[in-house]
Amino acid sequence: MVIDSEGYIQLIHFLTDNLSLFENKACPSNEGSVAEYVSDLIAESVMKVCIQHEHLDSTHRFEVVRETDAIVHDLEEVLSVVWHQAPTAQQKEFLTEFVGLIKNLFDTELTKFD
Repeated sequence: MVIDSEGYIQLIHFLTDNLSLFENKACPSNEGSVAEYVSDLIAESVMKVCIQHEHLDSTHRFEVVRETDAIVHDLEEVLSVVWHQAPTAQQKEFLTEFVGLIKNLFDTELTKFD
């Protein structure tokens, strides 16, 4: 659906082009980790996708969840050095934009089922 698309490949390139944002060491804080921040963003996006595309049957909903799990796994691999550190403001901004673009990919793909 999405993870095999040209759009997703471009997003991965966008991520790798911006890896310098994740090179600095964040100071320990009581905020959550990059992993928690990404998980929260992805969960929120999946809920929005399912609400906005209420016509989806359970097979397509399961596919969305399966693919988002794969996307989180990809992000964990690429961001492994900072995955358990607290994100900086710039990292949060980038991750929010990145997950928003992923949601847009799902929205575009799921309109085909309308």
